[in-house]
Amino acid sequence: MRVFAPILQQQQLLRDRLFQTNLRGPRWTGNDNQNVLTDLVTEGMMIAGLSVETLNYTLNRWDPRWWSLTLHLKNGTDLGLPTTGYWPYSGDSGLRGVTAPLHDAGTYGLFPNQQHDESTLNFTNLPAGGAVAFFDNPSPTRNYSLPGYHLLGCVYAPPIQFI
Repeated sequence: MRVFAPILQQQQLLRDRLFQTNLRGPRWTGNDNQNVLTDLVTEGMMIAGLSVETLNYTLNRWDPRWWSLTLHLKNGTDLGLPTTGYWPYSGDSGLRGVTAPLHDAGTYGLFPNQQHDESTLNFTNLPAGGAVAFFDNPSPTRNYSLPGYHLLGCVYAPPIQFI
């Protein structure tokens, strides 16, 4: 069996770049991480001798520069709550935001096949005037730590501590 070191080095370089791209987070349409991945694929195709053409589109979308969640306690204390991210809200809360009782809706469930299960959320006993609901969202994306998961054609499973 003959092994070509340059090919193995190129494969490792691709795996490393994909791993680094995944560490930067999701690749939503038009975000910086998607642009990095698109540039990576384009560069790889050009190195392989392929002719590459790209089209640029302008997308109007909501892309926050910051977000926060503050808990106003009845004794007048304000606590900043740490968040790992946000999910865009299509409504208009105005510049003042929303003030309402906080409601823990639990965890957004996933079936073993990674499909969503809304029945796990608890929206009972909400106050008549409304509430700010929050819930844990385990993300219905693929589990990259599963054995044999194929990432863009590569068999690569990042260590669980990086997921």
